[in-house]
Amino acid sequence: MIQPGITLLLILAVFSSICQQAPATSTRQYELGTTYSYHYTAAVLLNEAPPLFSQNATKARGTDVGYQITAIVELTPVWQNPSDAAHMLFELLMSNPKLSVRSRKAQQPDGFIDHSSPLDDAQSTAVYIDWNDGIISHIYAFESESVSLNNLKKGIASLFQLQTSGIEIHELDASGNCTATYNSLGGRTFLKVKSNCQFRRPTSSFSQSQKILGLASVSSQQTKFNLKSDSDVVDTLISTEVHAVRVKLRSQAGASVISRQHLRLNGESKSNKKFPAASLAKAVESIKMSTNVNLIGDNLQLVEELVDACETSSCKSLKKAVNDLRKNLQTSNVATPSGAGAFGKLLPIVRRSSKVDILALLKDSKNKPILPQLMDVVAAAQTHESYTAAIEAINFQSQDIDLAERFLQVVSLSTHPSEDILNGLLTLSKKIKSEKLSETALLSLAAVTRTFASHPEKASSPLVARIHKYVIDNLEACSKEDCKQMYMRVLRNLGSVEMLPILLAHIDSTDRKTSVWAVKAVRALPTSVFLDDRVKDKLQRVYFQMGRPYDSSARTLALDTLLEHEPDETFLLEVLTSLSMGGSENLELNTYTLQRLQESAENDPILHSKLKQLLSDRPFLNTYHVFAQNGMSTTFSRVLYRNIDGNGTFSSSTEAVNKMMKRAAFDVYVRNSEDAFQLLSVGLFTGGLGSLMGFSSTESEEEEEATAGMEVTLAGVQLRPIVFFTGQGELMGHVWSGTASERTTALQATVLLQDHRQAVVLQSGFIAVLDIRGSVSFDFGGEIQISIWNRNSHSVVEDIAAWQLDGSLRLDTPFVKSSIDFTSSAASRVDFVNDVSFANGILLCLRMGQAEFHINYIVQKRESIPGTKHWIHKKKKRKDFIPGRTFKLNDQNSGFCNEMFPKT
Repeated sequence: MIQPGITLLLILAVFSSICQQAPATSTRQYELGTTYSYHYTAAVLLNEAPPLFSQNATKARGTDVGYQITAIVELTPVWQNPSDAAHMLFELLMSNPKLSVRSRKAQQPDGFIDHSSPLDDAQSTAVYIDWNDGIISHIYAFESESVSLNNLKKGIASLFQLQTSGIEIHELDASGNCTATYNSLGGRTFLKVKSNCQFRRPTSSFSQSQKILGLASVSSQQTKFNLKSDSDVVDTLISTEVHAVRVKLRSQAGASVISRQHLRLNGESKSNKKFPAASLAKAVESIKMSTNVNLIGDNLQLVEELVDACETSSCKSLKKAVNDLRKNLQTSNVATPSGAGAFGKLLPIVRRSSKVDILALLKDSKNKPILPQLMDVVAAAQTHESYTAAIEAINFQSQDIDLAERFLQVVSLSTHPSEDILNGLLTLSKKIKSEKLSETALLSLAAVTRTFASHPEKASSPLVARIHKYVIDNLEACSKEDCKQMYMRVLRNLGSVEMLPILLAHIDSTDRKTSVWAVKAVRALPTSVFLDDRVKDKLQRVYFQMGRPYDSSARTLALDTLLEHEPDETFLLEVLTSLSMGGSENLELNTYTLQRLQESAENDPILHSKLKQLLSDRPFLNTYHVFAQNGMSTTFSRVLYRNIDGNGTFSSSTEAVNKMMKRAAFDVYVRNSEDAFQLLSVGLFTGGLGSLMGFSSTESEEEEEATAGMEVTLAGVQLRPIVFFTGQGELMGHVWSGTASERTTALQATVLLQDHRQAVVLQSGFIAVLDIRGSVSFDFGGEIQISIWNRNSHSVVEDIAAWQLDGSLRLDTPFVKSSIDFTSSAASRVDFVNDVSFANGILLCLRMGQAEFHINYIVQKRESIPGTKHWIHKKKKRKDFIPGRTFKLNDQNSGFCNEMFPKT
């Protein structure tokens, strides 16, 4: 018989063992059957991006625009896992939501006052949160809940995803998948900092492949929270996040959004809401049966809501917008601020228009005078509707190819092409019969394919493989060199590393023009290609003519490419040695090489150091024979502008043969500390003119009929070369008729260079949308006067362009709309005046000038509440003056100019 004392001891021992197995927690969690009532506030403010250099950033930015939402939030644990006390299902109910707006009538300066809105009538429902020791894996919302209110509740629910130990973990919340770092600030106060947030849901965002034309953003997200003294229940919480976005090439243009959330515990009360169940799934089913509604499972990530960004009163139909902008869309306004501005205003309207509306616009006879400008906008829109409408409106089999070619040229600069557009271009390129238009279509197809494949997830697309095969098959079928040269240009636009073996083989073509185009195509390949020893070896063989002769243009292009990609000491030594050998047959090449070495060394400190060391170690190279090259060829670079964002430069080069210009290039680059981008390249080429001017030919490459032309590369896209004349008869026809003495437009269009859309996801449950569109409207043209009797020529090349950047950061919901819009614009021109005298030898004077211009900047902030009279509009302007200037090119050019135009 067991004694009572022993029985008591056994009971105590068993009880003790059970207590030891229970989890040890120092404080209590949220309790089942208790409702925690919070006062909730969320404010969102839009403003300009903070100044880069300012001690008083707030004042410098000006007033912001935005709103605040207040509500009562009740958090009630309605289920607890029987086997895990830390795993609960919370019911989150938001009641009495109220919108407040900025007002001077508020109690505090720049404070908020309540305002009626559609939010007042919103029927809010509960959302259920799967919460496990501070981690939220799922939520369950009513199927009938609106997207905006559901997002708002996800933002509130995310505030309860908290940890109380100093750790770094990955969390999925309203902002996406983030790295969350927790630190204790002492007592019951903690700080949570989020970084590297990756939003995993589909949005309307897109970006372009050229990073230098994109945006730079800075984000900061942190939450400071206090827990109750006797439990791990949130007592107060303040969450703040800031996102500032700037245009890389113009940091003054940008916007920022600040989002703040605040929770304050008002009190606790008992609740009868309990759903006992063995599992979470059964608990959710019990709730469904109890509420008689369907619950949809989801995670905390927000869903972008498609809300029409324009107000009913300001949204224009496509037809009305074109009528309002008709004057600015005239051809005479191309390359002007009004023309670029009209393009910027019309583009978003075209992007949201139907195919029927766009097609009606293009076929309307009233729009025929402005049809080229309309086609620019339609091509830049890059929607399925705009592309198919243009294809139906254009007759690609017509003898007049101007409109079709302009459309294809603008399409080739697509910033985010779809597979539909790419497939459409492939189909179209197979149908066109005109040789010139067919080449433009192939060049466009290749350029768009390159942009499409620049996104890693699209590079392996079967469509890309089909296009590659189509191009290769056509190249192999070429029986004439003209055909091969065209496909070298196509491969240049395609920019595919896979085509490298084909290009290297064509560099060794017996036809010199094919060889030159193959070198140009290799030069356009990604930088990684030039780490390949095969490429460097081939280019060095071309420059030094190892094994066979190469065209002088191929040699200079090979030199340029090698100098741009970290040349080693051995190559540089061989170049310097070749300069010391001299020889009249290498005079122009050596002159070009010396000037290119000097120019590259000025811009590349590493190359400068290598050359300095080589010359120091080998005094026999630091001599007159190396540095006294006196040919007509020339190359130099100058700075167009320089600011904190980077600089713009132009590079001019002229390759001469037999005292005549053979190839001239004018390249414009934009650069920053991370990247460089060739914005424009205009090249002139001639051949067979030496005998016409009375000079004997010493190179086999001059044994050809007289020819001259121009090639343009715009934003890295090679356009179809333009031939001015072929043969002396055609040349003399221009001279006698004077057709070249009048200004002729060589290239005219408005294109989209910067195109970026970004969904800025806020933890507070809102998604702001940033749109950036940068357009360039240009008119390249010129005139030339040739006098056979005076044996001279005078030519003027005009590069006229207008640039406009349109940006907006919008936060649109069904109950309030806020936005900040900014516009930056400028227009300028650069003139090249070229005088050549060949009466007694050759004298060439090149003069270059840039006209004065203004940079205009406008910021507008707006806010409205649908269904009410609330409307805020703030506007400010700024104008910066840029004086005109002329550029000193080089000493040789200055000497020729002084001789041709002596000062009296």
